[in-house]
Amino acid sequence: MHNSGLDRLLEKSKLLSSDTDTKEIDEGSVLTSEEVKDRSQNRDERKKYAFRTFVFLCVFTGLVLFIIIAAGFSQLIGFNLNDPVLIALITSSLATVVGIFILVMRYLFK
Repeated sequence: MHNSGLDRLLEKSKLLSSDTDTKEIDEGSVLTSEEVKDRSQNRDERKKYAFRTFVFLCVFTGLVLFIIIAAGFSQLIGFNLNDPVLIALITSSLATVVGIFILVMRYLFK
C-alpha cells in the first residue's frame, strides 16, 4: 500500500527545511566544553551540599529527639522541660526541617 498523502507531506517538509536552517539549529544546540564543565561542576556541588544538608537535618532531628526522650525520663535523669517549651521545640524543629528540605529540593530540581 502506498500512501501518497504522506509522501507529499514528506516531500513538502524536505523542501521547506534547508541546510542552513539545520546548521543554525545544530550550532545553537551544541554546548561548548566550558559549558559542559560548568554543568558538571554545578552537579557535583549540588550533590555535595545536598549530602551536607541531609547530614545536618539528621543530626538536628536526632538532637531534638534526644531532648524529647530525656524530657520523658525527667524523673530518672533530672532533666525537666515544661509542656509549652516541648511544644515550641517540636513545632519549631518541624518547621525548620521542612523549610530547609524545601529550599534544598527547589535548588536541586529547578
